[in-house]
Amino acid sequence: MLKIKVKDKWFRIVSIVVPSLVVIYIIGLIHDKNGVSFVRGLIYIITIILISEGSRYIIYNFRRKLSGFARVIITFLAGICWISLLLTAGVLLGNFVTTGIIDWTVFDGSSITFNHRRFMMGGLLGFSFLSACLIFPVLWITYEVIYHFAKLQHSEKEKERLEKEKLKAELQQLKGIVNPHFLFNNLNSLSSLIIENPENAQSFLDELTKVFRYLLRNNETELTSLSQELGFIKSYYNLLQTRYGEAIRMDIKIDPVVEDLLIPPLTLQLLVENAVKHNRLQKDDPLNIELITAKGNKLAVRNNVLKRVGPVESTGIGLQNINARYRMLKQPGVEIEKDDHFFAAVITLIRPGV
Repeated sequence: MLKIKVKDKWFRIVSIVVPSLVVIYIIGLIHDKNGVSFVRGLIYIITIILISEGSRYIIYNFRRKLSGFARVIITFLAGICWISLLLTAGVLLGNFVTTGIIDWTVFDGSSITFNHRRFMMGGLLGFSFLSACLIFPVLWITYEVIYHFAKLQHSEKEKERLEKEKLKAELQQLKGIVNPHFLFNNLNSLSSLIIENPENAQSFLDELTKVFRYLLRNNETELTSLSQELGFIKSYYNLLQTRYGEAIRMDIKIDPVVEDLLIPPLTLQLLVENAVKHNRLQKDDPLNIELITAKGNKLAVRNNVLKRVGPVESTGIGLQNINARYRMLKQPGVEIEKDDHFFAAVITLIRPGV
């Protein structure tokens, strides 16, 4: 049996408060020779509480323990008996504390004897039984509706949880591919610089250290501020410039107002790396990458299109990684805008607490 949290607090309150207010109203209008009885009203309110909470217990308890037609029959009989006994006991006790006698009389003045015909037509037991046949089905139907609604919500949450776990597993797998790939590319570049330009190699190593410090600090977090990510992308751009020189340029035009908004870590790095991977790099016709603020709390990574000669080896891991993170955060993924001259990847900036 699934453990489902049923949110029925407000119905429980209403099912007690409304009948209690009716009782208080009625007793406030009835004046016998002994006056209005506070104790009698209190007994009736306690009876109402026991009817409501007891019926709830019967409905939910038998749902857990029984199933099928047997549950319907046993629940109905138990509920009717419970309410009939409580109503009978409550009215008898209320009459006793008011008049000092056991009175089986109901509102119309009729009384019950052991004659079965009078039992069904009037008197306290008949009144209690007929009232129970009206009250319990209403409570039962309402609690069943509440339970099935809670079950539906539980199923949706469980589905969402499993989907999130699946996305997390996919994301971890993608991270395991992206980070070694990133490290391998930069170590190759460092190896070449050590031989060709030791001075630049030292600068490259310093920037690489900053980049990996950021990676270690933010790789396990879901979100980081845009300002931190921009600081990281500047270090990453220095690595690219060391490798490619004047063949690559970056222009950052970000409105300071949005720098406190959030972004999945490494998003900008993956998009910039994507631009570098898919375009040729040459000094006389450089790759220009722009980071610009877009409408609706969005950011675009835009570059001119410089098609490479020959096929480009691409696994699509970078965009998969970004989209997986945004799906996990229930946010729209990367929007692609392109033509023959420009390519832009547009991402959503997330407000804290969303």
